[in-house]
Amino acid sequence: MEILVDSRQMKQCDKNTIEHFGVPSLLLMERAALSVVEEIDLYFSQKCKQTEKKVLLVCGCGNNGGDGLAIARILWQRGYKITIVMPKESRKLSLESKTQVEILYRYGISMEDTIPEKEFDVIVDALFGVGLTRNLEGINREYITCINKMRGLKIAVDIPSGIHADTGEIMGVGFYADITITFAFAKLGLLLYPGTEYAGKVLVKEIGIDRHSFLEEKPMLYCLEKSDFINLPVRKDYSNKGSYGKVLTIAGHKNMAGAAFLSGKASYVVGSGMVRIFTEETNRIILQQSLPEAILTTYEKETKQEVLKDLLLEALNWATVVVVGPGLGLGETAEFLVKTTLEYAKIPVILDADGLNLITEHLESLKTAEAPIIVTPHLGEMARLIKKSIIDIQKQLLQVAQNFSKEYNVTCILKDARSITAWPNGITFINTSGNNGMATAGAGDVLTGILAGLIAQGMEVEKAAPMGVYLHGVAADKQMAEVGTYGMMAQDIIKGISKVLKSI
Repeated sequence: MEILVDSRQMKQCDKNTIEHFGVPSLLLMERAALSVVEEIDLYFSQKCKQTEKKVLLVCGCGNNGGDGLAIARILWQRGYKITIVMPKESRKLSLESKTQVEILYRYGISMEDTIPEKEFDVIVDALFGVGLTRNLEGINREYITCINKMRGLKIAVDIPSGIHADTGEIMGVGFYADITITFAFAKLGLLLYPGTEYAGKVLVKEIGIDRHSFLEEKPMLYCLEKSDFINLPVRKDYSNKGSYGKVLTIAGHKNMAGAAFLSGKASYVVGSGMVRIFTEETNRIILQQSLPEAILTTYEKETKQEVLKDLLLEALNWATVVVVGPGLGLGETAEFLVKTTLEYAKIPVILDADGLNLITEHLESLKTAEAPIIVTPHLGEMARLIKKSIIDIQKQLLQVAQNFSKEYNVTCILKDARSITAWPNGITFINTSGNNGMATAGAGDVLTGILAGLIAQGMEVEKAAPMGVYLHGVAADKQMAEVGTYGMMAQDIIKGISKVLKSI
């Protein structure tokens, strides 16, 4: 599990390392510079075997610029032909950057204030780091615009200049990097859109700042990695179908059997022992044909609510976990099923799709429910839930997910290209697996099935949420090589689940 940080946390960790542990700031800067130089050396040894190694370094006046100046010195010492560009007005240097400038002068290394019209093999952006809070203007904007047009390998130091470290927002203009070499921890802006599109390949380098540097403040932001699959439910030799839980899937009104099928099948494929689909009678034949392994409980459109309630309560007493909402519709019967589930369920509830749309005006039911709840809104559904525009939500994905999770005491999975999973205690996960092939009908139904299958097998609700999101994306990535992204369908993702689980 990888720790992530925002700008405030990174500054505090840096300060704690220097002031509390006594690690000199110049030592941290030197180690950061060396980590960048190592990648440049690797590039020239493997892909760009030039006799004359030409590197342009564009540096600012803060510590990010100081990193760039240290990189320049080390490259010069190793025989590189370097060009350093720094704005004339950037003479209000940080203490560390001032020291780096003095070192360069003593070596006789000069700096320029304009970008020369010639070609370079590598271009290093060290203008601004995580402290940027305003749009780039004037000479800094001109620099970024100019070097974006140049050829050569483009490397950003810590974060591409112009990218907000907390939101990924483009501050007027941003540097398009092929590689971003960031230090200690990945910054949020490198993972969130649109910043991630500017960051290129992100490499996290150790420079002497680690989890100890948080001191009493605990890390709250994380990103799962493939090594975390070790926490998936364990299969035992001495077991039976009852050992792996019972999933109840309340899904599918007339002509919407596909949602029930996809969710139910995903639960089976991820390892649950039994799946029971609670659906309209009109879906019986297609579900028996497409997913004969599923147990069916059906109701007629005209079924009276007292009869429907008895059927539902019996099913809830049978189940280990319940999914409610995929393809359920917005009718009176669907609303009754959602309301009754939230009122009576004692088992974990995964509320998705129409289940979310049906509680838009009854959000207090989340607070009064006895069961632990996972909600899985996409941006449109979240916009309806909290009465905000999609654009506003996109600008503050983390905060929206965190606030909703805390206010309603639910685990919130806010689905987007970078899905956010927030726990009520504030711990938050950003998902980096997956691809644009997942922008297809039914992909969300597959996710609910994965979540239910993991919980059925004994995973804690909060832990199953980020794990399910991550597995969902890795499964799609597995299939990308076979079907591409244009032709990917929800059933391809289900096939990917089997391949991923088999490989681990």
